[in-house]
Amino acid sequence: MRSYISEPNKHIQDYLDYYFDGKKNFEYAVLLNGAWGSGKTWFVKKYLEKKEDQGKKICYVSLNGIAKTSLIDEAIFKSIHPILGSKGAKLAGQILKGTLKATVKIDLDGDSKSDGSISGGIPKIELPDYLKINDNFILVFDDLERCELKKEEVLGYINYFVEQEGIKTLIVSNEEEIKDNDEYARKKEKLIGATFTYIEDQNLAIQSILDEISKSELKTLLNSEFELIRQTFNQVGYKNLRAFKQTVFDFERFYKKEYFSYKDSFDPEIFKKVLKAFLILSLENKKGRFHKEILNFNPDLQMEVPKKPEDKIAEAVSGFEGNDAQEFYKKYQMGMEGYIFNQKLWDQILNKNIILDETINNELYESYFRLKEEKPTWLELMDFWELEATEFDLLVNKAKYEIEKSSYTHTTDVLHTISMLIYFKEHNLVHFNIDSLLPLAISQFKQLFNVNDRIRKLEDSSFREYSGQYGFYAKDIPQFKKFMDDIVKSYEEKYIEKNSERVEELLDLIENDAWLFAQRIILNNSGESLYWDFPILKEINSKEFASKLCKISRYNSNYILSGLDQRYSIQASFNMYIEEKDWLDEVEINIKTKILPSADKILRAKINLHILPKLAKIKENAVK
Repeated sequence: MRSYISEPNKHIQDYLDYYFDGKKNFEYAVLLNGAWGSGKTWFVKKYLEKKEDQGKKICYVSLNGIAKTSLIDEAIFKSIHPILGSKGAKLAGQILKGTLKATVKIDLDGDSKSDGSISGGIPKIELPDYLKINDNFILVFDDLERCELKKEEVLGYINYFVEQEGIKTLIVSNEEEIKDNDEYARKKEKLIGATFTYIEDQNLAIQSILDEISKSELKTLLNSEFELIRQTFNQVGYKNLRAFKQTVFDFERFYKKEYFSYKDSFDPEIFKKVLKAFLILSLENKKGRFHKEILNFNPDLQMEVPKKPEDKIAEAVSGFEGNDAQEFYKKYQMGMEGYIFNQKLWDQILNKNIILDETINNELYESYFRLKEEKPTWLELMDFWELEATEFDLLVNKAKYEIEKSSYTHTTDVLHTISMLIYFKEHNLVHFNIDSLLPLAISQFKQLFNVNDRIRKLEDSSFREYSGQYGFYAKDIPQFKKFMDDIVKSYEEKYIEKNSERVEELLDLIENDAWLFAQRIILNNSGESLYWDFPILKEINSKEFASKLCKISRYNSNYILSGLDQRYSIQASFNMYIEEKDWLDEVEINIKTKILPSADKILRAKINLHILPKLAKIKENAVK
């Protein structure tokens, strides 16, 4: 039984075999038409591989972006004669143009001196037989619609090879993108003897892309999820195989087995969830669905009709707020939790190409593995309408007890539990007092939340909308909004409480790593810039700072003073110099009144000739 590349397009393969393998001089070219991204180029290349295996010599030329025929000449020449067409061989003039009568000069060794000449319409170069144009030669022109020349001019150019030289030629194009005219139609009628339309063979195209995955383990996994991949590709509706191929390769770069393993066991369920989310978000992003960032949707207009309460509930449950976001939600019927990672992490992975193992593993644990293993009370309550009344009451009382006993170990549990209880209270499903639980929840949140030195305030709006990829049921209820305000304040309080640790570190750096001290207090791209916009220096004892500054070497003090100069001369929405001016004045006074009077002559010289002039210059340069 004959093997076909694509069953729906076997008639095309049969005809091309008849055309290319026969001894007849057909004196016409074959046109293969198909939509952009339909897979026709893939089909052609697979077919040409078969022909090469049968001893055919292939000249394949993409016309994409070509603006003059001389560039086609060079492309053909390089394809036929790869040695002469390499960078070491320079072409001077046109090589293969049909009307060419001039002599073609070829420089083989790059010394700008001619090493021979070629006369006539086609170069007659003494090369091995396998490089010569003969009955086994196939000429293929792809991407006709993307050629910048007039299409009728290109057809006239190709016609020379077909009519004058009898070369069997295949043209591949998307004719929907070509503006037809009388001259084009006339040239086409003269040149093209057979036209075929490529039928998209989606399964085969997807399979061919998966076959290019180099990681054998991942290739096996993806093949086992072929139907999920195919369905998702169709659901997105972006029928662009090039974009799909790029997405698959991006997933290969992202994939690590350990991401999807917990307690030494690979979890196929989370692999499927992340794979589906990756395909959706990557393809939708390439399609132009999002505004600058992944999962960033167009905001609703101010004059729109206010939403019904049930619509607000639906938005809270899904985590997608706004009409544009809701359309996206309805398309895939996946709440925010279905995408596993948060918006910022997806944006890092897909837009910024940043893949951080620790961040990804933490997110997978918090949003999937932990919830799957522990099944927290609040998560069971999210489907409260499916519960029996007695079961509901038991779970509600359990949630209340967990808050009262501060039994949680994750902030997500604290926030969602309070959200659910406030939501139930608002809708008269519970009747106990919620207010007394809020201070306990805030205290527990503050205890559990790890402060990030780079984040002084929880300003990200998504923090108030969902956690662990689940939306807060109560996010629009005033009591919950006030609770979240207090949560934000508790974080800021904890951040400030760590100032003593920051001060201790900075004082140590003055003596042991002055360069890093400077990096800490200025704006830079080193990743060490923690306090450039935070007035941490006024927390340092000015007398102790002055003493250490005068004790360290002049070389190291330059780092400190240069750092201060950069810190206070930056133009920003805040004025750090105004914030820390009193502290800097105190440092200067301490040097002049406490250190200088008792200093020996060397230290006195360092202070008078170096430190104090530098401090004066810093104040002079500071943004007032």
